[in-house]
Amino acid sequence: MSHDDAIPHVAAEPVPPRPTDRLAHLTAHRGLIVRRALLVGAIRGFLPLPLADERLASRLRMGLLAKLASGRQVDLPEGAAAVLAAAPAASSLTLAAAAALLAKFAGRRFLALLAAGHGAEEMALDFCRATLFDHYCAKLHVGGPITPAQAEALREVIEREIRGSATASILAAFREGSRILGRSLFEAPRWLLRRLADLAERFVRGGGNPDVLDAVPEPRAGDDSFIERAGRAVEEALGRTAGAGLGRMVDGFERRWQGGERGGSD
Repeated sequence: MSHDDAIPHVAAEPVPPRPTDRLAHLTAHRGLIVRRALLVGAIRGFLPLPLADERLASRLRMGLLAKLASGRQVDLPEGAAAVLAAAPAASSLTLAAAAALLAKFAGRRFLALLAAGHGAEEMALDFCRATLFDHYCAKLHVGGPITPAQAEALREVIEREIRGSATASILAAFREGSRILGRSLFEAPRWLLRRLADLAERFVRGGGNPDVLDAVPEPRAGDDSFIERAGRAVEEALGRTAGAGLGRMVDGFERRWQGGERGGSD
């Protein structure tokens, strides 16, 4: 070809980003979110006391949200974190009822089966809530600390999206994780059993005073294999089947937030 020949120009059609590309930023904290959701499920299985288990679960959720916000360089004050981590009001519990529940659920085998059979849905919901919050921090938050009013608006939009999303693939992943978790609870480290038993006893002796529950049990190095086994299974399952579902949930959340579905809060 001579230098005088024209160089042909080929117009290339734009290639839209794949769902996995759009969600790449969410892989940074996925392992943390999955394992925290599993830990909350384990605690609720071991400590099935109204108010007590939810207080512990809320503390763990607050810690997770704080870590996610810090990782995205977003200021999340404790008051706003408490609003985001809040659950529906717990039912009242008398001392007699608490003691009866402790006696009923004393067997580790029953508790393991309880966690395996009934915890998957709540684990999946905790995962979805934290994932949407992580996405908000990474892509939607604009300057300044998150105020309690903003946190309430954000929580409302997250809950609306979760209720309206098809999360079957995410739930299936946590069902597999919960089965592994239930089996692993038989081998739960002694520190966790001792801590939870002590908290439950103090809660009952205190007549249901939630202030005794401030010492949240956290896995220590070498003591979290029962979470790791289940966490790996959940992450693998999410990677195989949940990409499209996560993408739709994130897109729906963005539309709701940017469209002003904030319950009148700003």
